[in-house]
Amino acid sequence: MSKYKEIDDQLNKYLRLATFPVAVKLLQNPEELNDIKFLKKPEKEVALCQLFSYARYYGWTMGCVKDDNVCPLAGISIGFEESHKLFEEGAFFVGRYNETKEAAKKTTETMPKLPFGQYNAIVSGALNRIDFQPDLILIWGNSAQIMRIIQGSLWKKGGRISMSTFCDGVCADTISNALLTGELQIAFPCLGDRRFGNASDTDLIASIPMEKVDEIIEGMEKTHRAGTRYPIPYQISTPEFFVKLKKQLKKVEKK
Repeated sequence: MSKYKEIDDQLNKYLRLATFPVAVKLLQNPEELNDIKFLKKPEKEVALCQLFSYARYYGWTMGCVKDDNVCPLAGISIGFEESHKLFEEGAFFVGRYNETKEAAKKTTETMPKLPFGQYNAIVSGALNRIDFQPDLILIWGNSAQIMRIIQGSLWKKGGRISMSTFCDGVCADTISNALLTGELQIAFPCLGDRRFGNASDTDLIASIPMEKVDEIIEGMEKTHRAGTRYPIPYQISTPEFFVKLKKQLKKVEKK
């Protein structure tokens, strides 16, 4: 069993995920894609969130170069495209997410960005099938499943997990910010991930840098043993309705 299949098994043991955990790796040299087994490449331009959807729903290993990506926010955030004046002035958000250019510019300034040109290709795949060494694991889950990941991450260090988002360009939160900080990131699927990547209304996303995976799994294991589990164990008590009904039936039988 590969170590990534083992990690996948452990994540599913404690999270019972509906879709595959997605392994993601950014590549400086696009030629490295040729060394990855079972790789599929898009026949047309795609949004990056669609690559992850192929991986998490179908189990496919998908790779693309920067020219295959059609989403400008994703391109700028992961350094495939150079930031430009229109973007920096807030043109992407004014009238769409923000009322004024000033507000839109503030939004633009907060978006995490990897250096332009540092990476030129990306590959993602279902964690249990990959043969490459990933940078990150992305997990789409409901709020209770993401809660368990957060609890696992805090088992040793304590404290709180903070999240920061403007609810668009989720690649900036889940990929760029995770790589820049080296820390667990929690994010909302953006409009593109919902519209084109088939994220559900109940999804949240956890992005786990590989150096944090063992720590989080250990934390989930220890908190699981302590009784904090998923699925959440409901408190099952005697149904009073049936108790009352049974008493009524007994009264009827005595008449």
